[in-house]
Amino acid sequence: MGKHSRQGVPQRHTIETTELVDTSGTAHRVSIDAAAEGVRGGRYATLCGGDVVAAALAAREARFCRLCAPLPTQRSR
Repeated sequence: MGKHSRQGVPQRHTIETTELVDTSGTAHRVSIDAAAEGVRGGRYATLCGGDVVAAALAAREARFCRLCAPLPTQRSR
């Protein structure tokens, strides 16, 4: 295949994310960069546009945010 064979094919942009459970028990997706920034201030900017305070690390299993879930991302583990 030639070097121009992929012309016209849109590139899929992915964001590396992690999940964060808020105080209401809802799991949101947060970019790795937003998670690092949130550690300092205690508030996290989610992919759905929310600004949440994280629950304790011992939070029970959560339901997923319907706005964050369908966004194309690359989850980190």
